[in-house]
Amino acid sequence: MTAIHFAKSLAHILAVFACCVVFSAQAAGSRDFGCQPGTQRPGASLCLPGKTLTIDYRSKARTVSITINGSSHVVERIDRNFGPELIGMEQYIRFLPMELQPYLSRNVVLFNSVVRSSGGEGMGQCGSGGEVFVNAMSISGAKARVLGKVQVESCSLSIVPANMEQETAFSEYSVVDGRLAVSFRHYPEIEGRPTGVLSSDFRQFEFQETEH
Repeated sequence: MTAIHFAKSLAHILAVFACCVVFSAQAAGSRDFGCQPGTQRPGASLCLPGKTLTIDYRSKARTVSITINGSSHVVERIDRNFGPELIGMEQYIRFLPMELQPYLSRNVVLFNSVVRSSGGEGMGQCGSGGEVFVNAMSISGAKARVLGKVQVESCSLSIVPANMEQETAFSEYSVVDGRLAVSFRHYPEIEGRPTGVLSSDFRQFEFQETEH
């Protein structure tokens, strides 16, 4: 009887564990990218009316490519020794979900990219750190074109997002008055825990001045 009870208990534990794993996977992929659920990681594709976009990082070529309806466009080339795979952050190359795409009416989509902070051999002095960007890309012409990019995380510049422990869930991103906003735990030369709003040219964050 003891062995039978042990077997039943073990089966129950494994069932609960499997349930939790499935729930965690569903939570990670719960953001809406406009596509039918599939096997790709969340953010690898963005499905818009009449256009399907797929983002891909090729580590050997060190290129970030975006494919639009079967036509591939290289949007970034990464220098040698700065590839995100060297610090395990290649999964951060991804589209933002639909609810964080406020510029679609202008045929502009947002995606994250990342490079290694330092190209040195050692892992100290940010050698194991990353520089994460939000890119604004025009998809209105025949060729995809990056209009501007801003940093949302930086080891070398001490840019720290508000929720680093839940960063893959886009928890620090929001939309304010039709513009992308990002909350920070620390941003150089800005006091407190500020929220930056993406500028109209997509090349910097604008911060509201605080009263002293």
